[in-house]
Amino acid sequence: MQMQETGMPACPSGGLGYNEVVTEIPGSMTRNNFSWEILRFILDGLSPIDLPALAVMDREEAHQFLLHYGYDLEDDEDRDVAWRIHIEAVAFIKRYFCPEGDGSGETLLLPADVERPTDLRDLLVWASDRNRTDRQAWACALLRVMHTISHINNTLRSEFFPEIKRQILDRFKQHVHQDGEGRLSLGRGPLSVPLLDIFYKEEKSRDSLILKLLHKPHNVAEIIHDRLGVKMVTPTRLDALLALRYLRQNHLIMFANVTPGRSRNTLVNLEHFRSVYEELTGGFRDLTEEGRDQRFLRRLQESSLDVAGLESRLENPFTSPDYRSIQFTVQQLVKVENPGYLRARRMRVHLEKYHLGPDLEGLLRELEGPQEERELRIFFPLEVQILDEENHRRSQEGGASHSDYKKRQLRAARQRVLGPLLKKERAGAPTPA
Repeated sequence: MQMQETGMPACPSGGLGYNEVVTEIPGSMTRNNFSWEILRFILDGLSPIDLPALAVMDREEAHQFLLHYGYDLEDDEDRDVAWRIHIEAVAFIKRYFCPEGDGSGETLLLPADVERPTDLRDLLVWASDRNRTDRQAWACALLRVMHTISHINNTLRSEFFPEIKRQILDRFKQHVHQDGEGRLSLGRGPLSVPLLDIFYKEEKSRDSLILKLLHKPHNVAEIIHDRLGVKMVTPTRLDALLALRYLRQNHLIMFANVTPGRSRNTLVNLEHFRSVYEELTGGFRDLTEEGRDQRFLRRLQESSLDVAGLESRLENPFTSPDYRSIQFTVQQLVKVENPGYLRARRMRVHLEKYHLGPDLEGLLRELEGPQEERELRIFFPLEVQILDEENHRRSQEGGASHSDYKKRQLRAARQRVLGPLLKKERAGAPTPA
């Protein structure tokens, strides 16, 4: 039996070390067909969008692949959903990756058969082509984006999101006050913290979600941590630390629910601050905490809050080293009414007019569910950022600006999705028609 080699270099060229030849034997049921590259990705826990090629031989095998992936192309509704995903993926690639909008100087064109296939299953067959063709690379690229959109559709879609957003952000908004002169503060009274501004991220745009997942190493929609966010700008770094203390003391954040590995502090050296604070307040043990804050605030402001040695524990290669902030993600528990239970209750009220029989009573009880399902409890991530005026100003300009961050993110995603096509462009190869 002849061996088939799908010698396609890894599209992302992301340093994964898996750019070797992929050896396959035609026919998915062949005894010795191991699909080595795919098995290696499973065992190493890598993202499927970094696979150099698929191992699908024909439309029937493509149909079985898609069926178990979650889309039955013989079902009208599933087929319509799949085509909508394809249309959105094509539009996304043409909008963000084909033009030279990332500053690379490269403009590409989607091949017509990949953009408008007669059968979606052909994309999987083309992506498995053993030859290093442009069509194989474009089919891979399109399937990467389609896979990402599919995860967004089926993971992040939630009828509860408006209520989740309201509950989480309203808790913060209730603690932000404005005086007669327009000055903002976190809280009221002597322990309030001055704010220069506060920003609420109430939802990422759909394109931003797709782009973020395409550059995330694990490419999993359920770990998008910043759909909701709060960013506070304080006058000084000390105020930033005081704002963090305020959030903790007033239970706006629950430290027990902070997401491990998602904290980043490049703004305040906490150990240095603690040393200075205890040195200044050591002779006044009889003072209340409030008294210490008021009496020594000016001296603390004058003391150096050294940032030497601070390192980010949040691995984001697109964040500028010039951007300094306190940043963390916390899971907020929200409670929402169970819509299924409420519908069943309304049905009961209506049907009780007609004297429920035992069969109908049993059905309604089944619809209503157990007592605890009247209310659903959901953990939802919130990203919190706190920074001072100086670093906020830096974030609006230069390498630390958000626009530069998005450009770096776009370049990385484009390289990951289109990798070998970009290499051919640099080598002067003709652009596919």
